[in-house]
Amino acid sequence: MSTLILTLPLARSGPATEYRYTLSPDGHSATRHASARASLLPPVGRAGEVVAVVPAQALSWQRVALPPGIGLQAPRLRAVLDGLLEERLLDEPAQLHFALEPGAKPGAPAWVAICDRAWLRGALQDLEAAGHPVSRVVPEFAPGPTPSGQCELYALGTPDDAWLAMVGQGAAQGVAVLPLSGAALALAGTDATQEPPPVLAAPAVAALAEQLLDRPVQLQTDSDNALRAARTAWDLAQFDLASTVRTRALRKAGGLAGALLRAPQWRAARWG
Repeated sequence: MSTLILTLPLARSGPATEYRYTLSPDGHSATRHASARASLLPPVGRAGEVVAVVPAQALSWQRVALPPGIGLQAPRLRAVLDGLLEERLLDEPAQLHFALEPGAKPGAPAWVAICDRAWLRGALQDLEAAGHPVSRVVPEFAPGPTPSGQCELYALGTPDDAWLAMVGQGAAQGVAVLPLSGAALALAGTDATQEPPPVLAAPAVAALAEQLLDRPVQLQTDSDNALRAARTAWDLAQFDLASTVRTRALRKAGGLAGALLRAPQWRAARWG
């Protein structure tokens, strides 16, 4: 199945907005990586999937203790999260989109992803209007165990706007995103007796990262980063966005089923 992975721009989207994209035939390898306006993005076909990646800088993360007995599909879950998070947030909860970590359980701690609601909804609507309805919305990085079992570091952005993402940080294995600097690296919390974790850097900031961090880095292409993000179990399309994305998926599935039934080899089935 072909997958089109789009990185949502940090600014509000518009007709001239360009999206960085990776096209993959199987979700593991990339056949194309470029940037294009929404109207010029490559099609994935009826059986394909469009995955939107929310940049690390657009998300914040909060750890909450879910009340015992709360149903994770209950209509009041969003209101419960509003109450748990209200005093920690700078903006009104109504202006923000929340998404609960996969596998969250009542009565246990859980991570909540938070971003600007209007920004995310606007980006998804613009992509749908251009003929690219999104199937899943994923974070660029998410809390939880890392493949290496220790904090992993990623240098991102451009030389004029470079960032360091720390993934799997601390006992709660959280995510932190800070301007790229040696001071940010010190916050990774590496034990002095251990080898420091490798820094994976986008090609655009690799030289700057080596200079600021005073250590070698490993290159990670934008395509590699997009493919890694798309393989997460997270889906940020929850609460009011869940029904919208689900409707798109059902509409697409219905169109695909209709196309199959109209194919010549299914003529007898149509006769009943």
